[in-house]
Amino acid sequence: MSKKYPDLAKILKKLLFDKDIKPVDLARAVDLPAPTIHRLVTGKSTRPYATSLQPIADFFSIDMDQLVGEKPMPINIEESASDDKTDDTHELMSHHIKAIPILSWSSFSGGTSAQTLELGKITVGNHISDNAFALIMPDTSMEPIFSYNCILIFDPDAKYQDRSYILVNIASKAVLRQLIDDGEHKYLKPLNPNVASFPMRLLDHDDRILATLVESRNCFK
Repeated sequence: MSKKYPDLAKILKKLLFDKDIKPVDLARAVDLPAPTIHRLVTGKSTRPYATSLQPIADFFSIDMDQLVGEKPMPINIEESASDDKTDDTHELMSHHIKAIPILSWSSFSGGTSAQTLELGKITVGNHISDNAFALIMPDTSMEPIFSYNCILIFDPDAKYQDRSYILVNIASKAVLRQLIDDGEHKYLKPLNPNVASFPMRLLDHDDRILATLVESRNCFK
């Protein structure tokens, strides 16, 4: 079992506060799952592995022992952390975070993004390709997992497989469905059992898979 670090949560909270960085932004910057960072910040995980701690320590330019409280912080950590707009922070963040467009679903129905109305930008991790884009879920066909108005991030370069969630062009309309592959046939499955107008159907040869869903974000207001 890995060693217990009771001071880790307190130190990490202070580092995030001083840099004015949210846990989810740190997760993207260091390419770690957001739930992992959340457990560290809330103190629910006091025995993390070094593979999780080292990227965080590198991000804040400290030793891993300083991150977990076994060594004192550098004397100048307060001064360097107080300026959350330093060039070093922006440079480091730029290597790990990129902005992709949020596109209008209705204008994206034809499956081409070049002439699609852009509604804004959203930041994603650097593991997502430059061709990625985001859409806002327009209906309830994929509830309860993907709620109406949640933000969906698609990557045309990401590979899809059985049970992947894909954006597919059906009769010049883009829809989100789960891909079911039984070996002989491929099916497009909605998740909401109460939506009779969106039945499960075969993937037709005229249907065109546009991108694979790689991330979703719920909006609460």
